[in-house]
Amino acid sequence: MYKEELAFIVKSIIASETIHEHVKWAEQLSVFYKKTATNKNPENNETLIKGGFALSSSGAADCVDDYLRTIFFIKGIYKALTKLSLDFPERSINILYAGCGPYATLILPLLPLLNKDRIKAVLIDINAESIQSVHNLLSIIGLEEYDLQLIEANAITYTKPTDFVIDLAITETMHYALTREPQVAITKNIVRQLTSDAILIPEEIRIDLVYTFFAYEPYLKNTLEVKGRNEMQPYTDHVFVDRLFTINKEHFDRKESSSKFESCFYKLPDNFSNHPDVCIFTEIKIFEDMELKTAESYITNPFCVVSMYGLSAYSEIQLVYDYSEIPQWSYNLKERA
Repeated sequence: MYKEELAFIVKSIIASETIHEHVKWAEQLSVFYKKTATNKNPENNETLIKGGFALSSSGAADCVDDYLRTIFFIKGIYKALTKLSLDFPERSINILYAGCGPYATLILPLLPLLNKDRIKAVLIDINAESIQSVHNLLSIIGLEEYDLQLIEANAITYTKPTDFVIDLAITETMHYALTREPQVAITKNIVRQLTSDAILIPEEIRIDLVYTFFAYEPYLKNTLEVKGRNEMQPYTDHVFVDRLFTINKEHFDRKESSSKFESCFYKLPDNFSNHPDVCIFTEIKIFEDMELKTAESYITNPFCVVSMYGLSAYSEIQLVYDYSEIPQWSYNLKERA
């Protein structure tokens, strides 16, 4: 019964096109999980690791309620799996899902639509409670026949089995502006274990420097405020400064050992009354045309680094992103001549 209900929900998610449909079916998926989960009160067992905070089981469970993130990732992953199935019709598709949380939200709902003989997946999470929760859900929903390995491990240091060639790697362990959570450190580890043909999801994370009035930018505070892309009104006087960096498969091909990004120095405007805040904007290309723009999700909310009102003695600013411990932004300044 549960398997058929989940199949109906996820088919509706894939077919959804309007913001109303997105929200409706994301809510239905959330209700389904709350109904089938055996642990109704997951622990607040957040873990500090070298590279960021791994979300607690309860925090990871709450992520399903970030409606557009849930919908767009599921739709994007389904598109990627469809492509891989067509590209490799004679063999199974190998999936690595790093940071699956207690619901395995980005792959478990899709299983009823996938041929069990065509899918092999390794799901890892640092929290034993999350791994046990996924085991329970697979049993309750009736998905035990799928070839899934559930492993308690740190995704920042995890090494895949030598005979497991990854076709699709998924990791969504993000906070806005790539702060706090270990998305970058996990991606760095996984990319080094991918072949050139493998698909990484998200395909790209774009990080931009913008001068704006932070208080006037759209910002998702709760899921009751979810709006479509055409309904959101970005602050009209913000100034795009530069794309600081893009995280994708190619970003880590250089095998650099540094866990720090330092931008060049950017001129601070003399008149900043219309855009007094130095901010980081995030956009996520999940797969092909499936994208999350600024403020469509908690993980793409804008982030204010500093206000220019306290920088009147300085002429230039450099942005620094460091994910060696807890990912965070800082800055350096040049004094006026």
